[in-house]
Amino acid sequence: MNILLLSDSHGHPDRIREAAERTRPDCILFAGDGLRDLAGAHIAPDVPVYAVRGNCDARWDPLTAQYPEEQILVLDGVRILLTHGHTLGVKSEAGRAVAHAVSLQADVLVFGHTHEVFECGFRPDAAASALQTARPLLACNPGSVGRYPHSFGTLTLHDGQVLFGSGTL
Repeated sequence: MNILLLSDSHGHPDRIREAAERTRPDCILFAGDGLRDLAGAHIAPDVPVYAVRGNCDARWDPLTAQYPEEQILVLDGVRILLTHGHTLGVKSEAGRAVAHAVSLQADVLVFGHTHEVFECGFRPDAAASALQTARPLLACNPGSVGRYPHSFGTLTLHDGQVLFGSGTL
């Protein structure tokens, strides 16, 4: 399964569309800040889009209010926590978000908010780790598709294996 990871489009639905056309994903995970852009991106109707609300997506707007601040998805047997991350302090460090993902038994944490591509893996047998993980965890951020360098992420899921990649438009 090929998944497109997007976040922080900030008024650029054209970049969402371009990333989708370039990667031809099976589904899209949008980590907030630009929910209104999803409608304007004209993504193929057969591509499911899972999205969460970010700090710039108004809670009082009828369109954006319907989205949660986080959600757990199970795709191809992999548990994914999708969040914008602003409520978990990811701008200063990812530790709280990672601990939250571990507490929810996620295999993958996808977040946005920082506008910077990020990838870090945590193993259960890592002796130096302060986190007590019972299973491996991949934490990743696709950066900002709306702001330079207009980045996106990808997840490839195959037989329980997870591979993160990133690119720019």
